[in-house]
Amino acid sequence: MVDEKAGKEVSVFKVAAYTTLGMIVFFFLMKLVGLVTVVELRFFNFIILFFGIRYVLVESRKANNGKLEYLKGMMTGFMTGIYTAVFFSFFICLYLFFDLSFMEYLKVSQPFGTYLTPGSAALVSFIEDISGGAIIAFALMHLLNKDDDRG
Repeated sequence: MVDEKAGKEVSVFKVAAYTTLGMIVFFFLMKLVGLVTVVELRFFNFIILFFGIRYVLVESRKANNGKLEYLKGMMTGFMTGIYTAVFFSFFICLYLFFDLSFMEYLKVSQPFGTYLTPGSAALVSFIEDISGGAIIAFALMHLLNKDDDRG
């Protein structure tokens, strides 16, 4: 997204890539300490996603001299969430193709696990992340689009 007035560029794609990298690092950190089987910890990804979307919205506001147009900001937040969801679900799909023991653990431990494949697990991850990204972007637009200094 390029601001014509200020000339500063806020790359949604780049922020989404860094956000995804944060989620991947968290995943491998959990694997390193032996908590990767606690699938409920995947909700920490929403916190990482929150910071990514917040960053892109704050930078967009700075690039527009403190103004953040509602629809443009919503689209920026949504697109950050969509790109992050696509990147991370692609990672999950690739990872589950190579770590067959973790895929087997998911099949045994999760509801409807017998139907899970790396692709369907990636789809579940995509839906979770895109839903979370949309909710986060919506909430942040209302918090950051105030006319005072609280944003």
